[in-house]
Amino acid sequence: MKNYTVVSKIALVICFCFILLAVVNGFTGFINSSISLSGTLICIIGFGIAIFAITILENERQKKKTDKS
Repeated sequence: MKNYTVVSKIALVICFCFILLAVVNGFTGFINSSISLSGTLICIIGFGIAIFAITILENERQKKKTDKS
């Protein structure tokens, strides 16, 4: 994929935005008041894992790219 780096950065930004929305919703209930604190924590942990996975994949791709050069 040519634009993998751009796509991964966009995915990171989206995950950070969703984490921010989950935190705001956890405190205010603005988006969905029926989501409990545990649901909010699950969302935050899930998006955190996604950020971690994207970061690892991007680092692996960069490492392979420098090894080929």
